[in-house]
Amino acid sequence: MHREGNQSKREPCPMNRRQLLRVMGSSASALFLVTALPRCGNPKGSPPTGPVNAGNVSSLKLGTLRILSGDVVVGHDSNGIYAMSAICTHAGCVLDDSSGTIAAGLTCPCHGSAFDGNGNVLQGPARSPLQHYQVTVASDGTITADGSQPVPAPTRTPAP
Repeated sequence: MHREGNQSKREPCPMNRRQLLRVMGSSASALFLVTALPRCGNPKGSPPTGPVNAGNVSSLKLGTLRILSGDVVVGHDSNGIYAMSAICTHAGCVLDDSSGTIAAGLTCPCHGSAFDGNGNVLQGPARSPLQHYQVTVASDGTITADGSQPVPAPTRTPAP
């Protein structure tokens, strides 16, 4: 996962709960083990509720998508700069942008949901798209995404 800012990193689990259930079946002992597994590798987050510094336009190349420490995704497509939540709409896990491209989109490490580069659901269990937020670009190129200002998904701010 490519995230900027100060983030605590969790070590990946060798097997998640869903994989363990597949291996062990639905026995009572498997259910006990699943509930006893520590929560590792899949940090949870919450959508932003206010302004988030989203870096500088000069570091956000056309066609890229980047998750920031404020649980915001910022992208740059041919129509401009946009921002959306980096939190899966299924269970609140922080999404993964390992490829860093709009074309590859985002994935959820918890339950396998997939979103396209504009936040639309490609694969469940998530059913709702990612919320987009108002973006401003200052004269020096600083990008701010405002989590308190939801906007329609097609909204873009022109890149200087």
